[in-house]
Amino acid sequence: MTNPGAARRRARRTTPSIKPIQLIVGALVLALFIVAVVIGGWLGAVLLGLLAAAAGVLLALRWSSLDSKVRAVRLVAVLATAAVAVSLAIRG
Repeated sequence: MTNPGAARRRARRTTPSIKPIQLIVGALVLALFIVAVVIGGWLGAVLLGLLAAAAGVLLALRWSSLDSKVRAVRLVAVLATAAVAVSLAIRG
């Protein structure tokens, strides 16, 4: 037997939409990450450190409004970026 209330709740869910500016910012962040890794050394480490710091600040500002799973994924991304920056600094 099906639950009609559950069917209505599923029908009301909206699909999250991605705005063009979000795609542009994502592409720029990815490009900066790739350029920093290719450059390497201290300059690459500084670029990645700045990227990790900016992402960490944005994460801290939105922390209370994010779901716990989203928080975890974003925190791992910030920490991974910081780890790559440290790695570049050590090798550099």
